[in-house]
Amino acid sequence: MTSFESFFNALKKALMKPRLFDIWPDFEPVYDENEYSWTTLRSLGETLLLNCGECDGPSDLRHPRCDTCVTHRSRIASEAYTASTGREMEKWSTVMLCRIHSPE
Repeated sequence: MTSFESFFNALKKALMKPRLFDIWPDFEPVYDENEYSWTTLRSLGETLLLNCGECDGPSDLRHPRCDTCVTHRSRIASEAYTASTGREMEKWSTVMLCRIHSPE
């Protein structure tokens, strides 16, 4: 069980509503689709880093909205990778979902 799943499970218990939602409550994705980077990591290969920014989602590909987001943004990053390197990127060996915060 992920930390998100534990938190939301505890929330359902605290609210005394065990059937409030399945695993995660619904959410609206909030992110900049162009906030990504790629790097080569030893033993992981070509790795895509996606900044989930202000998104309240679980950062879990089992959630349909996260899966859709990652698929869409991976395609954008793959096109940029091909334009930058001249090599096709069919599939990233690793995709990392993260929230990068910086002071303004």
